[in-house]
Amino acid sequence: MVEYSAELQRICLPFLEEREARILLHEMSTVVLQTGTDLCLLDDPADCLYLLVTGRIAVRKRTGFGNRLQVVALLGPGAPVGEGGLLNDQIRGATLTAVADSHLLVLSRKAFAEVSATDTALTVKVLKWLMERVSLRLKKSSERLAHIL
Repeated sequence: MVEYSAELQRICLPFLEEREARILLHEMSTVVLQTGTDLCLLDDPADCLYLLVTGRIAVRKRTGFGNRLQVVALLGPGAPVGEGGLLNDQIRGATLTAVADSHLLVLSRKAFAEVSATDTALTVKVLKWLMERVSLRLKKSSERLAHIL
C-alpha cells in the first residue's frame, strides 16, 4: 500500500481525480533501485506495471548481433514502465536498468484485476492513459526509424 500524496498524483497519476488516485495507490507497492540495478530482464515473466516516480530507466533491446543489448529509450519521472505486465501470460520485451537512483510504484496484475472488478470507470481511465502513452512511444520510435532508413 502506497500512501497518497498530491506530489505522487501529480507525477504519476495526473489523469486521475484524487479519489481515483487514492484507490489505485492503495493497491500499489514501491521499489527503489540504485544506479546500475536491473528492474527486470528481457524474457522475464511480466506480472506488473511500474510507474517511475524519480530517477531514470534505460530500456535495452537485443540488437540481433548475438546477445548484445542497445538502449532504445530513456524513461523519466511519470513514465509507465513494463505496461504489458498487466496482461496475462506476457514476458518482458526489454531489459530495464536504472541509470540513476530510481523510485517506482508497482501495480501487480492481480491488484489491477481487483480494481477492475470494482471500478470500471477507473480501469478505463488507466487503460486509456496507457494506450495514449504507448501510442506516443510508437510514433516517436517510427519517426526515429524513418530518419535512420
